[in-house]
Amino acid sequence: MKKMLKNQKGFSLIELLIVIAIMGVLAAIAFSMFSGVFSNTQRRADERTADQIAKAIAAYMVDTNDGDLTKLVDSDTTYEAQGSAATPTATLTDDATGVQNLIELLQHTIVIVNSAGREVKYGPYLVPKEGETPNWEHFQPVWNGHEDNGYHIEIYSDLQKADVIPVPKDNPPTDIEVGIKGL
Repeated sequence: MKKMLKNQKGFSLIELLIVIAIMGVLAAIAFSMFSGVFSNTQRRADERTADQIAKAIAAYMVDTNDGDLTKLVDSDTTYEAQGSAATPTATLTDDATGVQNLIELLQHTIVIVNSAGREVKYGPYLVPKEGETPNWEHFQPVWNGHEDNGYHIEIYSDLQKADVIPVPKDNPPTDIEVGIKGL
């Protein structure tokens, strides 16, 4: 009997199955934790992008003293961008298209004719990726819990301030829609 016990090497099938089951449970827990961290990272990235957009709008309003953004879409205003020959759409509406147009306009150098008839250049207030042309896609939300097409932008022209938040896809608050409010 002692000789049989000494010759047994390795693990039994039950021991191997227990170890594999424990490793499976640990892998499932680690995967769920990792996916939660990744999701939170994307959500926070959207919030940081919204803060960046709000600061860009406020910087434009302070620099140009244009709290209601009328100079931004004035017919005398022109736009310049490195590597871009296209002229952005200079209309701001209270919907997702208006938000996208505003974000694209802020990626250009804005040339405004002042009261003395001189051209003054402002911006760009948002900078696209290195070597890229100004485009809405550089700043759109990335988390799948936010609307793909945008942000809610609230303009406070008297304070020269803007609040920007990414709009939740499921169950958004009733007063928050994609668009610009306060123009």
